[in-house]
Amino acid sequence: MYLNCKTYFSFRYGTFGTEELVKAAAEHGVPVLALTNINNTCDTWDFVSYCNENNIRPVAGTEIRNDNQLQYILLAKNNKGFYTINAFLSGHLHEKKDFPQAFPFNENVFVIYPLGKELNNANEYTGIQTTEITKLYQHKDFSRMVVLQPVTFQDKQRFNVHRLLRAIDRNIILSKQNKNDIASDHEYFVSPAELLSAFRLYPSIVTNTMQLLDKCRIEMEFNSDKSKQIFTSTREADRELLQKLAWDGFYKRYGNKNTIAAQRLLKELKIIDELGFNAYFLITWDFIRYASSRGFYYVGRGSGANSIVAYCLLITDVDPIELDLYFERFLNPHRSVPPDFDMDFSWKDRDEMIDYIFKRYGKDLVGFLGFIFYPYFFALHDV
Repeated sequence: MYLNCKTYFSFRYGTFGTEELVKAAAEHGVPVLALTNINNTCDTWDFVSYCNENNIRPVAGTEIRNDNQLQYILLAKNNKGFYTINAFLSGHLHEKKDFPQAFPFNENVFVIYPLGKELNNANEYTGIQTTEITKLYQHKDFSRMVVLQPVTFQDKQRFNVHRLLRAIDRNIILSKQNKNDIASDHEYFVSPAELLSAFRLYPSIVTNTMQLLDKCRIEMEFNSDKSKQIFTSTREADRELLQKLAWDGFYKRYGNKNTIAAQRLLKELKIIDELGFNAYFLITWDFIRYASSRGFYYVGRGSGANSIVAYCLLITDVDPIELDLYFERFLNPHRSVPPDFDMDFSWKDRDEMIDYIFKRYGKDLVGFLGFIFYPYFFALHDV
């Protein structure tokens, strides 16, 4: 029955932390919980993980708004539905277009409209809040209605925090707020028993809600590398290309008589290949190659500077041999997470770098995370 829950990833709106929301649901005995942040799915991965830890079945979705106006709530029936939702969000947000007043039919996505909206497809429902029950006497058909208990803040005290966030978002003082600027003051967790009691005269609406939630499943594979695995045509071709580029750079950096550096390079190339990160180094090299061809200044920093391969590829200008830096701090056979390079570009060149990366690798394989740009664990920071 909790089809519309938000965290503070509903920016300047929700007050719950992601884990806090899930734990609050567990304390209220909620067996199924839907996360529907406004116009984004930012913390869905964490949400699913926390739900798994707390024996709650997660449902993934989003709440679609144009400015302050609620259009509808989307719930993913399955992973394909979640992909559809993300593609829908990305398409409109990137192009800065308003969302349509009706969601295009998709068999893997359920749509919940506010009361009063006409329904056209079998996957569409009307959400009824406890404050709207008195309006149901006007209706005879409840077959497409579901219980909608929004969860936006922890309690009435945090409702005041929500009001402050909304004032900041609208750039107004509290006394200038109207009801369209803020959520209703009842948008917090109430027990399932209270909701059942509120809808006791309309048991079919409760049944519809349970059946809808039962149709929703989301599965996520954690602790596995999702980055692009091949840069050229095969893994072996990647290995050969990285080896060639690294040795070409080695002779430019060290000449042909530095046996200590040569041994270090051989060791790093072996570990990189064994762990399957040849493509990762080549992709980063490709970014740098393009930046250099355009005359863009950049700085490679972070633990990636511990790698002589990165030094030879011109990803960094830090000599790990001279400074006695250990490659194992950056990457080693026992490390459970992929490495990352921190690449700084000037704000003057950043847009062109982003444009190149999106066009080179395709929008389906590149994404923004906050104010940091991560294509395959690569970061573009402001300078």
